[in-house]
Amino acid sequence: MRKYGKVSRFLLYSLSLCLGWFLLYDFWLSHLDELLTLKVVNSTVHLLNLAGYNAVATGIMVQIDGKDTVFVYHACNGMVLMALFAGFVLAFPGPFLKKLVFIPAGIAAIYLINLLRVSALALNAHHFHQSLNFNHKYTFTVLVYAAIFALWMIWVKRYSGLKDHAATKKQEVQPV
Repeated sequence: MRKYGKVSRFLLYSLSLCLGWFLLYDFWLSHLDELLTLKVVNSTVHLLNLAGYNAVATGIMVQIDGKDTVFVYHACNGMVLMALFAGFVLAFPGPFLKKLVFIPAGIAAIYLINLLRVSALALNAHHFHQSLNFNHKYTFTVLVYAAIFALWMIWVKRYSGLKDHAATKKQEVQPV
């Protein structure tokens, strides 16, 4: 059983975080979800305006040149992805102080990636509406999840200390 102790700890910790997420979401995070959605919409509009487009926000709708381009629903604001990222880093072994720095940095990176995704989708809808559904469903899903996976791998390989742990275990095993 000791052999699987770290795996069991990771799984139990992950399950606890998921349960905590659902409870927190129902009582508090749903309000934060709404605020984040509006922040993503307004930031997208700002980014598009910086790029020279005439963009405005109408509620959760991004418009370019007075035409609707994309709705940003709560499922598209990145909050769940941020929570999954943070939960993985929290559940995975590693120094707590490094987690305190890496999690906010990763959440900021995910926010920026999502902002670029929503902006690109708005431009896609404005210029090439016929490919919007494909890009929303496949292209950007793959890109966003690949970026989050890369963040996880950075945590595992650089900051978790797992490499040091593996090296210590390797030294403990002496050939006969």
